[in-house]
Amino acid sequence: MNLYIKKLGVLFLSLAFVFIACETEESIQITSPEPALVLQEPGISNVFLNFGTPTNAALTISWNDDLTGSSTYDIEMSLDPELTTIVDLGSVSAKSYTINVEDLNAAIRSAGATNYTDVAVYLRVNGSGTYSNVIQYLVTTYPTEAPVITSPSVNDAFVLSLSTSNETAITVEWTDLALSSTLGVDINYTVEATLEGTDFAVPVSLGSITNGTMVSSTHADLNAVAIGIGLAPEISGNMDIRVVAKNTNSNGNILERVSEVLTISVTPYLASFPNLYMVGDATTPGWDNNNNNTPMFRNQDVPNSYVFTGYFKAGAFKLLETKGQWQPQWGTNDGSSLAVNLGGGSDPGTFNVASAGYYTYNMTTVGESGSFTVTPYDATSAATYTTMGLIGQAIGGWGDGDEVNFTQDPNNPHLWYSLAVNFTNGEEFLIRANDMWTNVWRYTGSTELYGKAFLGDGNNFPFTAPSGSYDVWFNDLDGSYLIIPN
Repeated sequence: MNLYIKKLGVLFLSLAFVFIACETEESIQITSPEPALVLQEPGISNVFLNFGTPTNAALTISWNDDLTGSSTYDIEMSLDPELTTIVDLGSVSAKSYTINVEDLNAAIRSAGATNYTDVAVYLRVNGSGTYSNVIQYLVTTYPTEAPVITSPSVNDAFVLSLSTSNETAITVEWTDLALSSTLGVDINYTVEATLEGTDFAVPVSLGSITNGTMVSSTHADLNAVAIGIGLAPEISGNMDIRVVAKNTNSNGNILERVSEVLTISVTPYLASFPNLYMVGDATTPGWDNNNNNTPMFRNQDVPNSYVFTGYFKAGAFKLLETKGQWQPQWGTNDGSSLAVNLGGGSDPGTFNVASAGYYTYNMTTVGESGSFTVTPYDATSAATYTTMGLIGQAIGGWGDGDEVNFTQDPNNPHLWYSLAVNFTNGEEFLIRANDMWTNVWRYTGSTELYGKAFLGDGNNFPFTAPSGSYDVWFNDLDGSYLIIPN
């Protein structure tokens, strides 16, 4: 009996649990989320825009849309969290959008960002007038605005004078938004000059500064630049100037921004520039500074422009202004610009020749600096002559017996020289090969004791310098000649 009662109690208790469970199940309500257009939150919200990879993806956003049924979506950006001012980044049919480095940087700059690091950018998606949530990125941008020259003004005129050669002739000033921002990098500015209308094919530096807004140049330095780009002494000519800004990011990429071109008028004065002589184991005289050192040839139209095409041994060399003296001494410290020790300072580095061969060096001195280029030269098809000489009344007469023979450089069969040649003022001469009239180099109009002759028919060289003794150098590869008073 007791067992029956116990079993009956268990049954009633089980039924009670069943009734309670049924009541609990009936009270559960299962709901679905409201349809929405949801822009996914970014996993990484800091973006660095590398100007060295402009077409790389800067960021990608994606979204879910269970609400609008839109076939296209507009991507909107703003610099304020309320999105009161909108920049349209583009439209897509997919539910994701990617923008590259260059386009995102341009959009942020055009939106009016005044700094460059941690620029807060707010994005949302617009699907048929319905807006998603807003997400935020902190973006490091880079400058695209160029420096703006504020002084001098267009067509300002500068008349240069030898009597004030060490005084300031011109100060170029500019503004740059990047300097007043939080960019946090060093910006190097170079003021470049060139002949008007040449599109800076061969720019010459007026000076450089880091994180500054002005560069000044003396009468002497501006005069050297003016003559170096081709302006004639004592004649007003037009010079184009511009400011080039460069900075390097942490990836080693270089960003260059260039100002608008400004044209000014410059009247240079007549100035003389020294001859430059090679010294070093890449050249014939070696490191002896008084060993009939090979000179650089000269551009007959640009007195501070030097050129030499010829054979160099593997090694190094420098340039001296006076044979037998180590200063003034020209070289390079960076492999592209000239440096000089005028005396008492530190000597510059060497011009280095990695492999023996023929090269063309072009150098333009500008005050105590300047620039140079070096390019390989193919001399394999150049004619090689047995003899070379001077002939004409200027050196004694037009007969074969009057000819003054050159000496051939032992390392370069195309380089010739003759020392202590007596010239007579007011007379003429020519340069010929192999003691014959079939290979004759002639005059091209130089008013100096240097220039570039041409091979063929034409005029004789007039000798207009004082009568006396001169050393003569000649290069049959390009017709360059140089006559140096003793």
